[in-house]
Amino acid sequence: MKNKFLVGFALLFFIACASQKKVIYDFPPAMVGNIRVQFKEQCDKGKDLYDKNCARCHNTKVNGKTIIPDFSEEKLVGYAIRNSNKRHESSMPDTIVTAEELGLIMTFLTYKTKNKSFN
Repeated sequence: MKNKFLVGFALLFFIACASQKKVIYDFPPAMVGNIRVQFKEQCDKGKDLYDKNCARCHNTKVNGKTIIPDFSEEKLVGYAIRNSNKRHESSMPDTIVTAEELGLIMTFLTYKTKNKSFN
């Protein structure tokens, strides 16, 4: 009975992990393997932080699919120095999202695969 429970739990765990949507990153072709691994880890952390702190205001839905916007380099710089708009200056101070966390979010947004046109 105990073995059946463990097998069932392992199967459910595997299905849950396999069904999670993987994020694909667009790293430069010249980025070497070990650096690519480190950047992927940073991007994954940045995505988690983005989902927690940014997604509710920035994401949109198109045909039932959640779309993370593509931010221009200029827009990301504005967020980095927290002067992109007045609402961010007051609602996202460094006591909520630290400079390090913001850097991880920006790394994620920089390297996430860009959206296709939804016209």
